[in-house]
Amino acid sequence: MSKTIPAGPRSGLFHVPSSKSQLHRLLILAALGREPVLIGKQDASADVSATAACLTALGAPVAETETGFLVTPFPRDAAGHLAPPSDGFLKVLYCRESGTTLRFMMALAGLLGLPVCLIREGNLTARPLAPFDEALRAHGLTIEEKGTNVYVSGRLQAGTWQLPGNVSSQFISALLLTLPFLAQDSALRVGSPVESAAYLDMTEQALGMAGMRVDKASMAHQEAGAMSWDTLYWIPGRQEAELPRELKAEGDFSAAAFFLCMGALSEKGLAVTGLSPESKQGDMAVLDLIQQFGADIGATPEVIAVRKGQMQGITVDASQVPDLVPPLAMLAAAANGESRFINGSRLRDKESDRLAGTCHMLQALGVQAQIAEDTLLVTGGKIRGGQVETLGDHRLAMAAAVAACGASEDVTIDNEDCVAKSFAGFWDAFETLNL
Repeated sequence: MSKTIPAGPRSGLFHVPSSKSQLHRLLILAALGREPVLIGKQDASADVSATAACLTALGAPVAETETGFLVTPFPRDAAGHLAPPSDGFLKVLYCRESGTTLRFMMALAGLLGLPVCLIREGNLTARPLAPFDEALRAHGLTIEEKGTNVYVSGRLQAGTWQLPGNVSSQFISALLLTLPFLAQDSALRVGSPVESAAYLDMTEQALGMAGMRVDKASMAHQEAGAMSWDTLYWIPGRQEAELPRELKAEGDFSAAAFFLCMGALSEKGLAVTGLSPESKQGDMAVLDLIQQFGADIGATPEVIAVRKGQMQGITVDASQVPDLVPPLAMLAAAANGESRFINGSRLRDKESDRLAGTCHMLQALGVQAQIAEDTLLVTGGKIRGGQVETLGDHRLAMAAAVAACGASEDVTIDNEDCVAKSFAGFWDAFETLNL
């Protein structure tokens, strides 16, 4: 359904939804524990709901309410080992469009030894499984792709693993969340460079919250005549997950980024609450980046306030913050001078080709933008407004709302409902702001 967003700066107060990245991890660790866990949340995400539904289908019931998830762990046998119910039939898991759900469930199914059929929707069918699927096959699993479905069977085996760090951090996180539950120890070597490294920090943080540990070190090797440093994880087996019986997921910097960028386009400014200053989320970098653009920021442990300053173009390394590119690109469009978003190859494998989609959106809004290999170049100064395509991508739809805050004319999008993938209440929150 299309939506017209009135042009003009916004001001007011925004309370962020819960981090979907942290919720994915906490749900899985709660399901692998011994006692029921209540995980509090703010707002909804279709991706996290997909993970909750998959856990339920595998035998760990997850009851979702408006305020949280009640997770009942997988059953145990008399010896205390994981013993999910098995009737011999294939378990069907609906991953929707969630890449995190798909990758995490592939490893979890192997840990549980349950045969599954993972159903993919939308652009998820085009997102890569290699070399993760190859590594899983080398450690006991059978994996087959048939159309939109991925079939996984077998039992995950401990051992020595090796994955590149520049494909998807979700592959690595999937193993960090499952290998500690095997009977034997494992070693996982991750090649450099590691993109979106902060998501691995979040996984380690979640493991720590559950009383679990992985040991990490660096290993040097020669590459093209220079020293390069891989990451080595030593993962003890036979670990137990013991999350608190009640806990609350922290606020989501990825969702907050859109509102923080709106504040940077407003003379009156905008305040955001619900973010943790101790967060491990990589998208916390948005605070530093909007300051580099020239926005004024004031912060207390409870509130972050942002307002417009002398805005100038900057260079952003997209490899570490790919989800921030759409809102920051709209900020770049309103800033003076040129901005460069470099190392953006991974944006091509998101819910859409997000690098091209962001560029086309800027051009439709009257902004000079172009792509040179994996770099997005934006010449700022003015956002006209107009009709744009979201490509069914939630982050492009929300970026259009940011653009409207700096535009001279209204912005119309072709699909307002796609925001539900990560933030179902986005438009309700946006419309509470003052125009």
